[in-house]
This record gives sequence, structure tokens and C-alpha cells, in this order.
Amino acid sequence: MNITVVLDASAVRAYARLESVSVGELLQTIAEDGDLAGIPALCLVDLWPGLAKEEQALVTDLVSRDDSPVEVLPLHMDLVPAVAAAAGTLGHGTAHAVAAVQDLGATLATFHPDHYTDALDPYDVLALS
Repeated sequence: MNITVVLDASAVRAYARLESVSVGELLQTIAEDGDLAGIPALCLVDLWPGLAKEEQALVTDLVSRDDSPVEVLPLHMDLVPAVAAAAGTLGHGTAHAVAAVQDLGATLATFHPDHYTDALDPYDVLALS
């Protein structure tokens, strides 16, 4: 399966807090196309402390189901230099999301497209609402 969309922390947070149906609809569309969405591991690390236990349970269920349309993206050594270079200005999770999008040729799904203005081409960013 092909990872076509990378979810950043804002997208995962909205999913966990049931704040928007757009993330669920996006995941359904991705699954119907036979593809996957990716969540960078460092986005989860950044996000996790701010989630309530029931929100953590929703995210855990999302990424651990056998039929999940989502895969957690590890930080492979080949991405470490790019993430490290951008982490000072973007933060670790955001830098990992940018590196994953660039590495996979994927689209970034976010509620904060302005955070990526200097890091990604606008055509590579899907603004969620």
C-alpha cells in the first residue's frame, strides 16, 4: 500500500477530540482508494501529553487496528538530518511531518497550513477545516 497523505499533530488532535469530521472523511477516502495515511512518530510524541486518556485510546485504536487506514511513520536514519535541521524552527513533530511528505511524495493534511509556508510547496499541503 502507498502512503499518500501525512497527518500532522493538528489533524490527529482533531480526530482524537472529535472536533472535525474532515479527518475521518479523508481517512475513509484514502482507504477506499486502497492507500494509507501516515502519522509521523514525532507528531505523536509531541501530541500525546496534551491528550486525555480517552483521546489517547481513540488514537491508539486508530493506529493499531488490523484494518487501519493509518500507519505510524518511524523516524528512519535517512530522515534524521532533515528533521534535525528543521526542528529548531519548526519543532520535532512538524519537522518529521515535513521530511515524511518530502520523502514519500505525499500530501500533508493539517489544520494549520500557515505553519508549513516556508517548508513545503503550497500544492503539497491540504488545509483541513
